[in-house]
This record gives sequence, C-alpha cells and structure tokens, in this order.
Amino acid sequence: METIKFSHILLLATVILFSCNRRDDNQTAGKGGAAVLRIVPKHHGIYTNIINAKMYIKYNAQDLPSSYDDSANCNNVSGQPTAIFSGLKTGNYYLYCQGFDTSIKQNVKGGMPYSIANEVAIDLSLNVAEAH
Repeated sequence: METIKFSHILLLATVILFSCNRRDDNQTAGKGGAAVLRIVPKHHGIYTNIINAKMYIKYNAQDLPSSYDDSANCNNVSGQPTAIFSGLKTGNYYLYCQGFDTSIKQNVKGGMPYSIANEVAIDLSLNVAEAH
C-alpha cells in the first residue's frame, strides 16, 4: 500500500512538472523595448525613385508571414523614404515593403528577416524588386 501511494505521488509530481509551460526565449520580439528600426527601401541600390512605399513588420518571424503586426508609411527623412518602427524589443522580425519605382513605372516589393540583438537605433536598407 505504501508503494502505491508513493507511485501515485511520483506520477502526480511528474505530470505537474512536465505540464508547466516554459517561456520560449526566442519569442520575445515586439513592442515594449527601446530599439528603433529606420528602414529605407532600395531598388538596385537606389532609393530616390521609390514613392508611396509602405513597410510592414511581423514579430517573432523569420519567414514571409501571411499577416503582419504593424505597418508604417515611408516618409521623407533626410531625403530618403524611411519607415520607422520604435519601441521594439530584441528578437526576430520579418520586414516587408511595397512601393512604386518612378524610374521604371512599376510596383516594387521585397522582404527580409532581421534580428535585433541590442535595443539601439538601427538603420537598415531593404532591397525591393519588380512585383510580378
């Protein structure tokens, strides 16, 4: 009888121990930090012809998602179309941009994964290509 009680207690302790949810340290991206991403879309390395661009961001992602967590219009900052996302934590993000290149009169788009390692201001270029 003593063995059965001990077995039940041991089984119960094992179930409780393994049923607890642990926080995944890789799932920390998102709002609530001090990082700032300043992103400039470029087509063939040139930003001057990109207009009406909109940047999208997905938290905790490294692949093209089906939806996004936030977006920002690219506004002129020091002569460059720039999207700014502030208040971000460290972690993995997916960035995506759509816009129009006036030099070829075509829509352009592109995306890339990015990982924030330190909560600082970060300047990035995001390459876009013709949207087919």
